[in-house]
Amino acid sequence: MAGNEIGEDLLCLAALEADVLSRGGEHIGPVDKPLDNRLKIWYNNIIESEVVAMLKKSESKQMKMSFVTLESLMPQEHFLRDLDRLVDFDFVYDKVADLYSNTGRPSVDPVVLIKMLLIGYIYGIDSERRLEQEITVNIAYRWFLGIDLDERVPDHSTISQLRRRKFDGTTVFRDIFDEVVRKCIEAGLIDGKLLLTDSTHIRANARNDLREVIEVPDTPTEYMQKLDREAYELGLIKEPVDYDTTKTKEVTKSITDPECGLLKRPGKPTGFHYLDHQTCDSKNGLITDVFVTPGNENDCTHHTERIKYQIEKFQLDTEAICADKGYDSGEIYTAMLKRNIKTLIPERSRSGTPKYEPEFDPKNFKYCEDQDIYICPAEKELLFSSYSKKNRRKRYLAQKADCITCPYRDRCIGNSKNPRMIERSIHEEARNVQRQNIDIPEYNSAMKKRQVWCEGNFSHQKENHNLRRTRKRGIERVTEQCLLSACALNLKRMVKLLKGKLLQTIFSMFFSSEDFRAVFF
Repeated sequence: MAGNEIGEDLLCLAALEADVLSRGGEHIGPVDKPLDNRLKIWYNNIIESEVVAMLKKSESKQMKMSFVTLESLMPQEHFLRDLDRLVDFDFVYDKVADLYSNTGRPSVDPVVLIKMLLIGYIYGIDSERRLEQEITVNIAYRWFLGIDLDERVPDHSTISQLRRRKFDGTTVFRDIFDEVVRKCIEAGLIDGKLLLTDSTHIRANARNDLREVIEVPDTPTEYMQKLDREAYELGLIKEPVDYDTTKTKEVTKSITDPECGLLKRPGKPTGFHYLDHQTCDSKNGLITDVFVTPGNENDCTHHTERIKYQIEKFQLDTEAICADKGYDSGEIYTAMLKRNIKTLIPERSRSGTPKYEPEFDPKNFKYCEDQDIYICPAEKELLFSSYSKKNRRKRYLAQKADCITCPYRDRCIGNSKNPRMIERSIHEEARNVQRQNIDIPEYNSAMKKRQVWCEGNFSHQKENHNLRRTRKRGIERVTEQCLLSACALNLKRMVKLLKGKLLQTIFSMFFSSEDFRAVFF
């Protein structure tokens, strides 16, 4: 009996096999014939296997030897290949030559180390330890650095030791940044006609709760001291100001990073920050200057000296500068006017309740430059009285008798027993001249460019180039970070612009404008 069942199964099996082959492997769904369960399972597996015939599983690979080069593995269309083609980094050797001895053990190539740092900032790798790991496994990074597949990548500690032993106290990173700017100028990407300035806050690598209040000398800022020197040169004060060095004031400092500053500005996060002041050219938005200060300094404090630095460093023929109302400073107006540079800066709004009725606002008092007096709405004179060392402004006083009998007294000084006084900045004349630029057509265009380029650059750097917060502590380390971040942005934009310029040149060599229209239109 058992032998007959086996024989029947074999016959059914042969019949099913012939059926499958005759159909060419076409899927017909589950079998609906009254077959043995074992045969149903076999039949359906055969049919359903045709459905998944395209699914392929990788088998284990055997070890093999391949003869390849970095050049063959590096894609032809890659940013680092374009960067290597357009920028020669051999200038780094000249910048660091005086930092190396002529004797001793050969060093790691400084160009390789600088390129490693640039890779980290270009691709947003903010850890030098992770940077070493990424370069080890990334063929494009190895190709750019000239490190072959069988060579070891420089250790991350090499960078930190080089920074501590050789780069500290030097201008090597600023020199590298300036050289990139100079190459952009030579390529015609920067013209320097209109410079745009702004600042952004960068969170310091410090806890906000670890702070202390310390006593520091209460001496005027460098900007205020400059105003005092100008007042002395103009004869407004008889002798140079002698500052009281014994006077002190309380300042909140970070215990973790004493060089950062406590930022307290409306609309800004309160805490310990640094300020990254950047100037960029309006032609393509390339950054031309980077300067870092503690977070509690004013924007306008170092503006004039940084503009002067750029003009002299790169021989720029600057015609105008543009900034936001944080740079509404008389000192800036005067300094730029002396250089015949227009200032495109909005007027800062003055908070608080107006002290006088609009008709008797100081703006409506006429100033006579030849006599150095003011004329009030009642046609009375206000004569120069003194120079306020506290406010750094000139004071003009009306005659007491004129104010007592004035028909406008109630609307001007009210019940005050003192005559009307007006304070005038020593930079007021330059301020009035420069504020006329608000009405010129270039003003609105410049303000839009400032918003697009300055604020856009900051946003791009914080998102992609390690400027979200500081990784290290101290103003020198943060300056290095800001310079390299700006350098990364400049290099990316430089490559993009030069590559497009090159393609346009090549195209123009083969097609005239008539040929182009004939072919494509």
